[in-house]
Amino acid sequence: MLDILLIALADVTRDARTLNAARVLARAGYRVGVLASGTDVSEPNLQHIPWHDPGGRAWRRRRALTRAARAVDARPRVVAAMDFFALQAAFSAARRCNARVVYDAREFYFALGPLAGHPVRQRVLAWMERRAIRRVHAVTVSGPLDADVLAQRYALAERPAVILNTPPYADRVTSDLLRRHGEIPSGDLVLLYQGVVHHGRGIEPVMTAMAERSDVHLCVIGDGPARAALEQRAAALGVDGRVHWIGSIPYDELHAWTCSADIGLTLIEDVSMSYAYALPNKFFEYMRARVPQLVSDLPALHAMVQEHPVGILVDAALAPQDVTRAIDRLRNPATRQAFAEQCEDIRDLCYERQARVLLDVYASMMER
Repeated sequence: MLDILLIALADVTRDARTLNAARVLARAGYRVGVLASGTDVSEPNLQHIPWHDPGGRAWRRRRALTRAARAVDARPRVVAAMDFFALQAAFSAARRCNARVVYDAREFYFALGPLAGHPVRQRVLAWMERRAIRRVHAVTVSGPLDADVLAQRYALAERPAVILNTPPYADRVTSDLLRRHGEIPSGDLVLLYQGVVHHGRGIEPVMTAMAERSDVHLCVIGDGPARAALEQRAAALGVDGRVHWIGSIPYDELHAWTCSADIGLTLIEDVSMSYAYALPNKFFEYMRARVPQLVSDLPALHAMVQEHPVGILVDAALAPQDVTRAIDRLRNPATRQAFAEQCEDIRDLCYERQARVLLDVYASMMER
């Protein structure tokens, strides 16, 4: 028996937003199932329902997830699609038991960064989201500006609930994992990018800037479709020996790796509306690790840095000279320490605080 079924087109051990939501709901006493790939994350009141991800294009994976959702032997009262690509599966699972559907719109799927330059595919996706969002009973988003845009674009009866992409609270830990992994000299500067490896995530501008600074290393935690092209670009720039591709790390192990960086990178390129309004996990994960960061001067991130000055805003064009200048400002350990002290604001932003909103959303769905 389940009260709530979360469905994610992802490896749940690496999908922070789904994993955090599932744990909070289960610890609140709901019987929660998570249909997703990855190793078992079951705990009291939380059942991981394994799904074999066939890989390949999102549309193929989406169909496989929908078939798996139809086969789930449970009658939950609420089904949550943890992103757009899980919506069809959520509708299929909900239809059998007349369950309520929650849609976690964690991006603007009508304006995705990876689809910049693919207008036909983007228009199809936007049309599909417009049709689907009218069928759901609640919408959650990852930032206040996202809530305003979606409420207006789709004329929603209720403004989406805002649940920031923050991690559970943790103190900083002493760690040298990145330096040991990359055999990085003690005097060199360690930059960290963590997240999906796509174009438009600021990795190439940073590598270009690194060509001017021989003592700067970039560590990349994550995998994604742009990795091969970016590896080639690093070689062309002559910095491939200082770019360390670590791959994906399970979420529960990530904090220690993040704590070993000197500077975190939240350098999103202004290639789409979804990117322009992004408030990604990494911003808050660097805060939890008390790691100062370089941040693109884009609307949502600008507002967040103004309120929580945890790093340096870099002009959204991400010109190499601007990136280099910002890196040089953070070379000074005293400057880094001053920004790190501002990261203590994570105590007020952590997921334990966001959980109150999450629980209100699901409690209202269970009452209807």
